[in-house]
Amino acid sequence: MSESLTVEKEMAIERHEFRRTLRRALPEAHIVEDGDTITVREGPGTLEITLSPKSKRRIGLLALPVLAARFRYSGYEDPEGHLARLDISFQRGGG
Repeated sequence: MSESLTVEKEMAIERHEFRRTLRRALPEAHIVEDGDTITVREGPGTLEITLSPKSKRRIGLLALPVLAARFRYSGYEDPEGHLARLDISFQRGGG
């Protein structure tokens, strides 16, 4: 049985980097961009992502970009699992 899920996140990433990372994370998916909305189709599932830039977050002299992203899943068998795998793709290594 397919499920629906909507999740909102704040991400420290620029819009162009988000799009590039998404395409790398889902190379087999059909991805269509229309302004601030990105539609991802994988088999019977559809993921609609809406992006909204927010003010930069400042920590001392460091300024981080902030992007609000709403992920709306429909038709996926395991939307939570898909989102967890997608989150891993957006993680950056630190040291």
